Amino acid sequence: MQLRPFFPPPRLQGRAQRILAPLAVLALLMPAGALSAQTPEPPAAWRVECTGDGKSLECRAIQQIFQMPSRQLVASVAARFDPQAKAGVVSILLPLGLNLTEPVLVKVDNGPPERQPIQTCNNSGCLVTLTAVEKLLAAMRTGIDLKITVQDASKKPVEMSLPLLGFGIAYDKTK
Repeated sequence: MQLRPFFPPPRLQGRAQRILAPLAVLALLMPAGALSAQTPEPPAAWRVECTGDGKSLECRAIQQIFQMPSRQLVASVAARFDPQAKAGVVSILLPLGLNLTEPVLVKVDNGPPERQPIQTCNNSGCLVTLTAVEKLLAAMRTGIDLKITVQDASKKPVEMSLPLLGFGIAYDKTK
C-alpha cells in the first residue's frame, strides 16, 4: 500500500490551463508510478483550520495521509493548544478494522513511542486523543516524521508516517 500526503493542486486559469491540461491528461493515461518516478511530490505541510461561533475561534493544525491512487483517507492528525489545560492536545483519526485491544504507538522519527489506547470508533473511524507534553511537541517541531503504528484485525503491525513539515508554524497559530 502506497501512502503519501495529499494536497489539492492549485486552480489553473487562462493560458496556463491550456498549456498544462494536455499534460494532466497524459499523467492520467500513464501507468501508476511512472510520473511520480520522474517528478516526486513534495511532502504536504501542516495546515491550519479554524471554526468559530462568532464569539470564539478554535484552530487546529492538521496533517492527513491518503492511500494513493484512490485518495482514501488513512489517517488524520489534528493538534491544538488547549487554553484550559494549558497543554497541547493531539487527536488522531484512524480507519476502521483495527485491533482495538492493542495500543496505538505514536513517535517522532526514531524516538521513544507513546502508547495510547483507542478511545472510540464510529462511522468516520477510530479516535485516539492524547495530551501532548512539551517533550513531544518539541520533538514534533524539530522532527521529520510522525510515525503511528497500529495493529490490523489480524494483529499485524501497520506503520504510517506523516511529515512534520511546517508543524511548528501551524501549531503556533492555534494559540
